[in-house]
Order: sequence, then structure tokens, then C-alpha cells
Amino acid sequence: MDAFERHKSSSSNSSRSFLSRTLTRRDGSAECTEDVKGPLGLNTLYIPTSTTIADLVFVHGLGGGSRSTWTKNGEPSLYWPKEWLPEDPGFQDVRIHSFGYNSNWEKESSLNVHDFSKSLLTAIHDCPTIPRTTDVPLILVGHSMGGLVIKRAYILAQQKDEFMTTARRIQAIFFLATPHRGADLAQLLTKILNITSGQRPFVADLHRNSLATQSINDEFPHYSHNLQLFSFYETLPTSYGVGKSVVVDKDLATLNYANERTAYLEANHRNVCKYADQNDTNYKTVRNALASTMDSFRTRSTVSKRELDRDQRRRLDTYLRITDAPEDDFMDIDSLRMRGSCEWLLQRESFLDWRDSANTQLYWISAKPATGKTIASGKVVSHLRDLNRNCAFYFFKHGDKSKSTIQSFLLSIAWQMASMHTEVFHVVLEVCEKNENLSQADYRTIWRKLFLEGLLKVSLVRPQYWVIDGLDECRNNSDMVPLLLKVAECCAARILLTSRDRFESHRQSGHLRTRVLSEIIATQETRSDIALYLKAHMSHLPSVDQEVRQVMFDKILAKSGGCFLWVKLILQELGRVHTSAEIRQVLEDVPSDMNELYSRILNSMSAAPYGKVLAKAILTWTVCAARPLTTEELFHALQIDMKDSIDSVERSIASSCGQLVYVDSHSRVQSIHQTARDYLLQEDIHPEFGIDKRVGHKRLALTCLQYLNGSEMRGPRHRKLSFTNLVKERCPFVVYASIFLFDHINHVDATDEEVLAALAKFMGSSNVLSWIEYIARFSDLTRLIQAGKVLRSFLHKRSKKLSPLGKDFALLDSWATDLLRLVTKFGRDLLSSPSSIFHLIPPFCPQESAPRKNFAVSPRSIAVLGLSATEWDDCASTIFEPNEQFHALACSERHFAIGTFARNIVLYSAETCQETHRFLHCEPVRLLHFGQTETLLAAAGAKTIRIWDLATKQQLWDFKTPQLCMSLATTEGDELLLGALKSNNLLVWDLKLGMLRDCANWTEDLEGQRAHNFRRPIAAAFCMDSNLLAVVYRGQDILLWDLERDALYDTYNKMAGASPMLGKRAADAGAIALTFNRAPGANLLAAAYSDGDLVLFDTSDGYVKALTIANAHTLASSSDGRTLASGDGSGKLQIFGFETLKLLYCIHSTEYGIKELQFSGDNLQILDIRGSHCRIWDPVVLVRQDAEDESSDVVSLSTAPQEVEMNTTEDAPLVTALTCQNAGEMLFSGKEDGSVHMYEAKSGKRMQKLLSHAEGVSITALSLDEQSDALCSTDSSSRVMVHRLVRQPQRWNVGEAIFDHRIGVSVSQVLSNRGCTRLLVSSTSSDTLWSISANTSGIIRTVEQEARGAHRWTTHPLHKDQLLLIIGNVAHLYDWLTLSRLTNTEGILLEGSILPELMVQSITSCFGGSIIATAFKESIGARAKSKLLLWNSSDFNAQAKSAVPVPKYHYLSDQVQVLIGSDGQKLVFLHGSGWVCSVDTQATGMEHFIRHFFFPADWLSTDCPLIIEITRRNDIIFVKRDEIAVIKRGLETSERGPGGGIGRSSLLTDVRRPSLQVPADPR
Repeated sequence: MDAFERHKSSSSNSSRSFLSRTLTRRDGSAECTEDVKGPLGLNTLYIPTSTTIADLVFVHGLGGGSRSTWTKNGEPSLYWPKEWLPEDPGFQDVRIHSFGYNSNWEKESSLNVHDFSKSLLTAIHDCPTIPRTTDVPLILVGHSMGGLVIKRAYILAQQKDEFMTTARRIQAIFFLATPHRGADLAQLLTKILNITSGQRPFVADLHRNSLATQSINDEFPHYSHNLQLFSFYETLPTSYGVGKSVVVDKDLATLNYANERTAYLEANHRNVCKYADQNDTNYKTVRNALASTMDSFRTRSTVSKRELDRDQRRRLDTYLRITDAPEDDFMDIDSLRMRGSCEWLLQRESFLDWRDSANTQLYWISAKPATGKTIASGKVVSHLRDLNRNCAFYFFKHGDKSKSTIQSFLLSIAWQMASMHTEVFHVVLEVCEKNENLSQADYRTIWRKLFLEGLLKVSLVRPQYWVIDGLDECRNNSDMVPLLLKVAECCAARILLTSRDRFESHRQSGHLRTRVLSEIIATQETRSDIALYLKAHMSHLPSVDQEVRQVMFDKILAKSGGCFLWVKLILQELGRVHTSAEIRQVLEDVPSDMNELYSRILNSMSAAPYGKVLAKAILTWTVCAARPLTTEELFHALQIDMKDSIDSVERSIASSCGQLVYVDSHSRVQSIHQTARDYLLQEDIHPEFGIDKRVGHKRLALTCLQYLNGSEMRGPRHRKLSFTNLVKERCPFVVYASIFLFDHINHVDATDEEVLAALAKFMGSSNVLSWIEYIARFSDLTRLIQAGKVLRSFLHKRSKKLSPLGKDFALLDSWATDLLRLVTKFGRDLLSSPSSIFHLIPPFCPQESAPRKNFAVSPRSIAVLGLSATEWDDCASTIFEPNEQFHALACSERHFAIGTFARNIVLYSAETCQETHRFLHCEPVRLLHFGQTETLLAAAGAKTIRIWDLATKQQLWDFKTPQLCMSLATTEGDELLLGALKSNNLLVWDLKLGMLRDCANWTEDLEGQRAHNFRRPIAAAFCMDSNLLAVVYRGQDILLWDLERDALYDTYNKMAGASPMLGKRAADAGAIALTFNRAPGANLLAAAYSDGDLVLFDTSDGYVKALTIANAHTLASSSDGRTLASGDGSGKLQIFGFETLKLLYCIHSTEYGIKELQFSGDNLQILDIRGSHCRIWDPVVLVRQDAEDESSDVVSLSTAPQEVEMNTTEDAPLVTALTCQNAGEMLFSGKEDGSVHMYEAKSGKRMQKLLSHAEGVSITALSLDEQSDALCSTDSSSRVMVHRLVRQPQRWNVGEAIFDHRIGVSVSQVLSNRGCTRLLVSSTSSDTLWSISANTSGIIRTVEQEARGAHRWTTHPLHKDQLLLIIGNVAHLYDWLTLSRLTNTEGILLEGSILPELMVQSITSCFGGSIIATAFKESIGARAKSKLLLWNSSDFNAQAKSAVPVPKYHYLSDQVQVLIGSDGQKLVFLHGSGWVCSVDTQATGMEHFIRHFFFPADWLSTDCPLIIEITRRNDIIFVKRDEIAVIKRGLETSERGPGGGIGRSSLLTDVRRPSLQVPADPR
């Protein structure tokens, strides 16, 4: 019986839950035995029970082990890092680890020190016992070669972005007998080992002054000046069989750095790290040095913790966009509470039960409006704080958009929880650092990433209390209830909630796992609080006798009906009278109904002789504003609105409408209560002061437009951009007008001509660019998304009643799309450089877009020519592999992966769409799945599932499967992998131990006909949130299996939903594809049927929720659950709203049928695979607003679905090679079909086809010799051709080929001399110099080369008769005429930070030939990170032995993505941020370079290698797939940072915005 059958047999006998059974067996598994030397990898030896102040890592040396190196005589009790240090008081707060790697020199190995270093770095970075968010110091201790491993690891950490956090943590390094410059004994060992077979590169790395040690010693000083370094050297000789000596002499074991401390140890090389007991003098020396370092960290930690906390909290405030501390809201509310009030609530048994119960509960309190719910909530918060309970709170406010959404609630609660708990703080910070724009996401995404995947997974010892007031004032409040119930279920949270509504009105079907206490506040229960309020304010009433006061008191209390607001208004009325008769009249006349009371107040305002116009304006602004305005904002708004000067806003409110409006403690103008706002918006309530909602919003919208059209919002008129060229001083109203204009536009009558004209005036002027800049600088880009959607809705509603014609309509229609596209195409650049909207972004927009037509027409501004696109393209990128058939697709936040029929798995960057790695699966790939933590990738073929670690790119496990796997899922933090097989079996593998853990058959309990019907499934889908597996059978109902209960959950019929299994074949069409909604708690399943129906099931009650026609063959859900995508056999891609199946967008294509669909990690793109293509789509419909806005009246998008035709059947051949004429008049391109074309440089227009190689053979390189007009072209079949070009007045003619030869091996480079009399053809195995003339060509010399890696030739910039060759980190000079080598055998050693995995990419002469610029890159990926080094050309001469990079330009080394070229005086390059930058000879060496403009993100997001050139006219040429873009005057625009330059400290790698003194949003 095989393993699968054994598991199957044992599983069938178990009655326990399938998942719980699996987890139990996993937890009880035995550990593997360890070898004598100790385990490999990073092993944690000790974890402190309290706060950890440092991580201490021990790294062994040559032939050692993670345990044996540190253990005397192999005695376990002498393993001092594990046995002694944890018991030492000086180390009880230190986390201790030991790292093991295979340094056994007795066995053959291909590994070197560099490999060990990468392994150490990755192990530390991914260690599960070291929190990713920790920032405690990291101390490394290395013995012998272990010290070199540590040094190289530290250098790598400094150079690689992914390890920068680890690099910052490394504070000290201890070297125990480390051969910093190698050791002579290593050479002896090599000689001995040479007798045996096999290589051991890591031993050669230990040779004295080896290439490895030289490289480390060259680079380590650049990064180590801030480290604490300790070097201990041996003093006793070591016996090694053929003799004895000191292995590492003192001069080799010390660095002689200023920041280094040295000490000797009375021990030989082996025993410097092994000790007999704790009294050993050597142990004390090492231990005391370590302990002293730990003490310094403790002291520093204590001193700097507050400052660090402040810095981290500032970062958290920025990430969560917390501008007002929640404490302010609580203090405002608590200040209104009367001393002794609300005690009745604290004494209720239900409250005490909720507060003190061991079980989590939801306490729901409902009451009428204005009865003191908010004050009671504040009292509960105060009470819990007095008891020292952990309490978070939130007060919803309907009139303030920033405080009435689920999104703002979640962010505030997360901020408060992080403020109370360090564990939560680090988790929240880690989530936010991975998702910097999380605060701008919809609430579903925030809930999933910040709460379900973060905050709620933190285990807190003490119970947590949440107090939430005014749920009825929250938009989409019904969506809040499931979230709160989930919180109560997942963690020890007790939630108290107040609302006008009762819990029963929000209760959904299904079983409640959380106990809910629901109570109503009765009128008599607040009576005592109202009495307290009356007693406190009776002194402000007219001075009458005590009897009258008592009558007043009793009557007010009796008529109040428990309404505090009514009492407050009555007291204001009584404060205006002076006699007993007037008092009695007020008490008799004032109605107890609030609406009648409001009517009485308006009538009294109407009777006033003055101020009614101002009062109406104040009421309108207060009631219709999207958030409360400050008095300063309202002051300026009223003056613009009324076109008149006004007095103080505070006095105006007090005198004209003080009973309905007040100014709070933060100078914000507020309505006295939500009921007052609701009353004023009712129809026909008062002829003077009633507010028509549409009219009110029109008034506010026109006022905002009037301001935005004014002089304060005019943009700059010059093109030179600067960080100091910021917005001018503007009045405080700029904040409200800029941010909330379109909130009001959404409510106005779409047929209003005045609004249309004002909008068109604004959108057609340059002021709209100033508005966009302001939004990008001070708000967030979702405001632009909202504006575009509101414009689209406005125009759609208008077109239903009026003709959609006219210039204004066309302008706004264009901006409705343009605003969304500005965010999707240029969002990153707008945030990093808001002023780029004026001159840099418009030229890169399509020709028919409003920004391009209106603001990119100046003859002096940047111009982008040569592109045919007139409108925005929904296809952001295309990946095409003509020799592959794509079969599988998967997406995560950072990557996407494609599986092919040719057994390859290609991993791509989600940001750049560039290939980053390839895995070989050994069989056609059918299925791909990223793990929950995105560190694992699972791939399934017909017989095998393989698991890869994405950090190390190593295969972890492979599992055999008896049948094809239909679906994969991971759970328990990627510890378990679940697979649903076509054999009706569910298999579970343990990814920690790499073994099959369990299996089950979901049909084994079925009998007879039912079992027959469910024999062979065709598709399956997991929903781990609901613990469900859905399985599709041909022509049958959908089967749902409960993973938790290990039992059948239900079967679904497309017409009836949940249906009993009748044991007969379904008469209707069967499902062919299905997907669960991926939003937590969504309980939705979408299924596509063979007859074309798309059906949505609610799995909580089994009903069919929606049905439409889609003809879908494949389905995909967005991770937020809002969007469903379908693809069909005709190539049509449709996008639906998941919860309604409402069609939102449709892309028609005539390509292959869609094989599979996936949403990108951010849900802003859809990827599909069809044939050999993978297309990345970014339709604007995916840029959706928060559901809280969409489902409310703020944005009503009832527009018809958009349909787009994409004709992609005949793709034009891609441009694969490019060269420019030096004069800058002509461009020459080679294409993948073998043709060569000529373009006009000034327009980018294709002039003519010049020649062609064999059809379908791609051109790989082009070069033009200006002196002879000889055009050299090379193709992928290794054919090299040279043609003479003949210039004619109207065209160029191509003469006969003067050279035509097919090289037998792959050509890596072809180079001609000036005049093209010599041609050098280079490959990996040889270099051949040819003589070329008009009649003949012949070989002058061939130099055979040993197998070599990447190399590059160029003509020496100072000696045109010489050739310069660079291979790795060595350069050689050759004679152009004879190909004789001019340098010695060793060549010229290139010193500097050239890592072994880097290969030379290009050599460019710049600065008049005085400097040579070399670009190196990692060998993996066409767009791998580059390293730029600049050298003095004069250092490359026949006598030179080494060359050193010019220190002045060292800061450029890690800044360059693509070296574009040089115009002689400037070196132009593409920065990693996407900006085209330059550096000139005037550079000061203080990280000075200039950035000019940036390429759109979708230009750079391509699987094609970037081809960018510069002409002598300073035009930049960019190859955009099959077209050539010419960017003119781009280098004439410059943006400089502080001090006149931009370097590493600028915005280029960290999109932070400059600090400005401008009015801030008072929210």
C-alpha cells in the first residue's frame, strides 16, 4: 500500500474535523535528527521571555558546524552560545542564533564565500523567530572564514534594496581569527585537495590576497564606518598533520580600521571559539566584549526609544492618514457630560455582564435621536479608562464625510490599537509599509489586509473594548455589522455600539457565533441625566422666585421626552424672556416635538429685520458641506458666495442662527444635531430658510468653481521646474474648494447650464492643472478618481435629457476619462513631483486627450512625436513568447507567474512586468498558486506538485499526485497546502516537513446513482474563509464540501440554488467554471454554465442571488471581492460587479480564446493568457471608489457598460534594434521580422524600408558608420550584413552588401572601425577581425577564447587605433588593425564594487572622451538592476595593471537602470524611478545630478528590453514596442532638488513630498 492509499485508509476511519485532524497531526510530528556538526541554516537557540534588545548570530568557519565550532570536545554542556549565554544576566534579553552552512572541504562543492553570504542574509531576513518589523540591533560573530561570510553578507545587504532593513540593523561584528586578507595555509590545503578530484571554490577564496578577499576589502570600508568592529587573533600554533603553525597571523586577522578594537586570545585557531568552562580567560575576553556591546545597546535603546517611537508613530500617522487625534473627539464629548450623569448605564446588569464576562459580546444600545447616546458612549470610554481597560472608540458623524465612513472607522481603530499595543503597532506598521497607499483603498481592502491578515492575528492577553457611537450615521452601516461580529469572534474584543436602529434590523440570516445583547434606552432612564442638566443651567434663567423655578423645572422635565436637544433649545428660549408671564408662555407654546420646535425657531428668524440673507447662506453651507468648515474657511467662502464683505463669522452665527448652528472648540461650524440638518433639507418646510438639496449643492459648487477659476489657482508659466517653485500663499478656502468640489457637482441638476459653463471654464483653463497639483501635493489621488467618475455620471444624466453635443460637453467628456488615466498612468510621478502636471505629463498623454490638446502645444515645451495612439489604451503591457504555449497564471502583490506547456514557470515583477526568474517544472504546468505570505509558489503538473521559495529561488519540495490537480490553496500561514484532485480526493501536505499529512474523498459517503453522477470532476475552487470546497461535474449540480465538518455541505442547481440530491442527472446545463468571492465573509459563489449563463449563489442561505448571460469559460475574483471577470472562447473579456453581476466593462478581441484570468494584487489590472500571449489590462472601471461612496448618493454610476474593441490579431513586428545618425536627422531600426527601416528623427515618422534579412529572423543589432555610410545589421541567426547607403534628395538608396556572413555561433557583438574598413565579430568562444573593402572581405585574425561570460568591446576614446575589451572585472587593450593584445596576460584589474554575479552591459565614452562609463547588471532578467562605474580613459593603457573608478561619481553606481548615452558633455541615464537624468563635468561629487522628465509607467512595464538612445540634437529616442517615440526638448527641462542637485537623498527612491507651509485640511 503506497503513502497515498495508507492516508486514504486512515482518514476514512476518523470522525474528527478534517482540518483539525490535520493540524493536530502536524503539531505532533517529531523533529528530524541533527548531525554531529549541527543543523544547517539559521537555528534559534534562545528567545527572551521579555523585551528583546538585540539579535546575536554565530557563524562558523571552514569545515565547522553551527554547533561543533562552538562546543569544546563535542560536549553538549560546553555549547556556550546555547548553554551559557542564556543563563548569563548580561544576555537574558538577547535573542541568540547559530548559522550553519556546508563548508566541508573534504567534499567537492561549487559554492564560494559569496554563496554562503547570500544564504546567511536570506536566512536572517526570513527567520520566523525574528519579527520582520523588528529594529533591534543585530550582532554577528564569525570564526575564521565565517568572518568573511559575514563581511560579504553585510556588503550585499547594503547593495540590495530587499535587505536594506537588515543592513540597518547590523550594528557590530566580532571576528575570531578571521583571515581578512586570506591565509597561506589555505593555499597548502588547496594543493593537498588538488590530489583529489573536484572543486572547492570557498577554499580558494581563502588564499592570501585572493580575488574574493580583495573584492571584500575594497568594498567593506565604504559601508562599515558606523559599525562596532572587534577582531580577536590567535597566538598559539595549530597542528595540521604535516606541521604546525599559526593559521591566521595577527596582520591578517586585524583590519586596522579606526572603529576597530583588537585583542589577542591565548589559543590556537580551533580553540579561539571553544572553551573548557566559564572561567576560561579566553571565554571571559570574548564574553565581556559581547556583554559590553549589549550594555551599550541597552543604554542607547533606553535613550533613543522615545525618539524612535515618535518617528515610527509619525510614519504610522502618515500611513493611516490620521490628521486629527481621536482623543480630540472624546475630549469634546466628555466635556459636555454633566458630572454624575449616565451612572444608570454603568449600573445595569447587562452592561456589567458585557464588561466583565469571560466571553466576547456585542452590546447594542438603541435609542431615539438626541437622547444622549453620544454622551453615554463617552461615559463608557471614561469609565473603562478609569478601570485601566484597553479601550478604542469611534464617534460617527453623518455631516462630516471624513467621519462617516467604514474606511475612516477602520483606520482610526487600527491607529488606536497600535498606540496601545507594541505588538499591534509593529504588525500595522509592517502591513502599511508593504501597502503604502492602503489608507486610500476601499474599506474591504483595509479590512482584509490590516485587520484579517494583520491586527486580528495578534494574540493579546487582556480583553479589548471598542466603543462605537452613532452607527446610524455611518454610510453603509449594514456592512459594518458583519465586520464587528467577525472582530468579536476572532479576538478578545467586547464591543459596545449605539444606534437609532435596533440590532434586529441589521441581523443577517445564519447562525450567530457571537452573543449579542440588544437593548433600548427608555425615556425614563435618561430622566435623571436631564434633571442634572437642568439643575446646572437653571442659574442662567430669569431670576424669579423658587416656586416658579420649580414649576419650570418640572414642566421642562415632563415635556422633554428624554430628548436633551429639546431641553437645550428650551433653555435658550427661556434665556431671552424676563417675566413670569413670558416664562409661562414659552413653556406653554413651545412644542415637545422636535420638528415643531425647529419650525418655531425658523419663524422667529424670519421675523428678524436684518441678517436673513446671511443666515440662509450660513445654514446652506453648514447643511450641505461635505465636512464642517472652519470659521476662516467659511468667512472666505461666504464673501465669494455673497460677493460682499461680512463681519466675524462667530458673531454672525450668534446673532442670526445661533439656535441651529454653533462653533465648536476647534473653530468648526457645526449643525446642532443631525435632526436639525434633516429637518432643514425637508421639502416645503419654510419659504425662507428651507434648503433645497440640489440648489444648495449648486450654490456651494459654483462658489468652489469661482475660487478655483480665480487668480490664486493660476499655474506657473515657465518650464523650469523646481522644488522651490511651490504654490503661492492661498486663502484657507483652497483646501475645501479643491478637495470637495466634485462632492457638490454630484448633487446638482445635470441639465443646469450655469454649472456646465463654470465646469467647462475651469477644466479648459490652466487652473485645472494647479488643482491637480494641489490634490497630488496635499490630498490623495482618489480625489481625481472621484472627480472623473462624477463627471462621467453628470454627463450621462445630462445626455438622457439633452443632446450630448457641444464643445463644453466634449471637453468634460474627455476629462472624465483623462482624470482616471492620470492616476493609473502617472500616479507615482504625480505624488513624487506634483508640479510635473504642468509641463511633463501632458506631452505623454494621447493626442486626443484634454491635457495633450490644451496644454502640450507650446513650441518651447517637451514634445512627444512618432506615436500613433490617439486615445488611452486599456492594454498596459503584452508578454509574448512565440515558442511557448501559456497554460497557467497566478498573481500576488509583488509578482505574477506564467506556467507553460514547455515545462517553464516564468516569474515577473508586478510593477515592471519584467522577468525576474525562471523555474523548470519538468512537465507541462497546469496550475499555479502563490502562498498567503507571498513567499511560496506552488505549481502543479499532471503528476507532480512543486513548491518554490521565492526569496531563495530554490525548490523546497515536490509531491507526487495520483491524478491531475484542479485547485490549490494554502492555509495556516502557508504551513499547509491543500489540493483538490480529479480523483475526488483532497490532499493536504505539510510544507514545514515536506510530507503528505492527510487525504479525504468527498464522495465516499455517496451511494448508488449519486456516487455514479459524481465520478469525474472537471473543476474545483476553495474558499478557505468559509472552509468550503466547490466541485464541478459535467452536466451535474455543483457539489459543496465542508472542510471543517468533513461532510457534504450542499449541492447547487443553477435555477433553484441549494437542492436535495435526487440521484438523477441534472436536466439543465452543467457548470464549467466557478470562483468564490475572495472578500472575507462574502459567502458568494459565481458559476459559469455551458449554456452561457453566469449564476451567483449566496452560500449562506443557498439562494440564487443573480443570473446573467456571459458565455464564460473562465472566471476570476478580485481580492476585495468587488469585481468578477470572465473570459470566453472568442477572446471577449467582461467585468462585472460581483455582488450584482452588473456588467461594467467589456473588451472585445479577435485573438485566441482566453485560457485563464487573474486580477493583479492591487486589483487595478486584469491579466489573461491566450496562446503565446499574456496581456495586462488596466481598464478605468477597475479604479473604483470606495463602496461607501458608490452605494450612496454621493456617486451614482448608473451608466451603461463600456465596450471596447481591441484588434490584436495582426500585431505589428516589434522594434528590436536601433541606431541613430550622428547628425540627428535619421534613425534606423531593425524589427523582429528581419526588416530594417529608416525614420525621420524630427518627427519619428517612418520614411522607408531599407532592407531585410531572412523573413522571421529578428534583427539583434544595428550600427552606422558615418564616414562611410555603412550600415551594419546582425540577426538572431548570427548573420552579419554590411550595406553602403547612398543619400538622395528625397530618399536613401541601399547598395549591394559589402559584407554578408553567417557566423557559426551566436554573435554577442559586432563593431566596426571609423570608415568601416575593419569589422570585429565577437562571440562567447572567439573574436574575429575582418577586413572589408568594396570588392572583397577576409579574415585578418581569429582569437579563440575559453568559455567566457559577458564581455563588451569598444573603440578606445583616446586612441582610435585601439580596442578596449572588458570581461568581468578585467580589461584588455587590442590593436584595431591586427587584433593583437597590447596588455599583459592578467590585463587591467577593474577595482571597485563589481560583484561576481554582475556582467558588463555597455561601455560609453563621455565628457569629450575623458571618461569611460561602464554599466554592469545581474545576469538574471533583461531589466535587472544596473551598476554604473566611471573611469578615467587615460587609465586604460598598455602598461596599466589596474584602474580605479573615479570617486567623484561613485554615488551614481546604484542609481542607474539604463545608461542611455552621452552628448559629449552630459551623461544621460534612466534612473530606477523612471526619470531621465543627467550628470555633467561640473558635478561636485556631492550626489549631484539633474532629472529632466520621466517616462510613463506603462512604457517601462514591458517584457521587452528597454531600447533608449540619445541623438546629437539631444532628442531622446524610445522604442515603444513596434513604434519609435521621439522626445524633443526633454533635456531642456530640469528639476533640481535642495542645494541645486538631486541624488540619493532626494525624492527619487522615496516618494515623500516636500514640507510646505500651506493651509491644511482641518479634518
